[in-house]
Amino acid sequence: MHEHDDELTPAEREAFRALPRELDPGRLLEERTVNAVRERGLFAGGQPRRVRFGLPFHPAWVAAGAAACVALFLGGFTAGQELANRRASQMVLEMRKQDAAQAAAMVQQTGSAYVAALSALADAARDPHARGTELASAREVATNSLHAAASELVRLAPEEPLAAQILRGLEQAGRRDSLAGGVTEQRKVAWF
Repeated sequence: MHEHDDELTPAEREAFRALPRELDPGRLLEERTVNAVRERGLFAGGQPRRVRFGLPFHPAWVAAGAAACVALFLGGFTAGQELANRRASQMVLEMRKQDAAQAAAMVQQTGSAYVAALSALADAARDPHARGTELASAREVATNSLHAAASELVRLAPEEPLAAQILRGLEQAGRRDSLAGGVTEQRKVAWF
């Protein structure tokens, strides 16, 4: 954990320090292990065998030691996996929160720029020297941007009534414009 200490909050570091460093498997585990070894006939009568260095090791002790090692290894592995999974889940959650916050900030910034551009367009429309074709083109781009934003808002929150009304209003206005002009040409869409 030392290499990742700088990524942890003080509360997380304290929680890690409070964790027990070892777990007592309890008397029940030893009894079950001994019973299992006994059932398999590994407790043989007679003298214990002598192995290297002249130490007496009975097969039951070897089996019990192996079982304890396996239990200890699996317990440590499971605890490590649980801690890693918990930390990974927290990291993913924080990344999603951060991504959502960044997206919200970008929407705020872009929306402000859109409103400022529309304000500048309205000021330009009041200018007697403004060209009608340029204003119409800018109005169409602004309308298409509003349509795209409303479509994305409906995709984000399908139950949002305001976005659905904006889309319906834009579609009605588009049909009305095409019928009033008698022109059936398709609208040009400028997507950003």
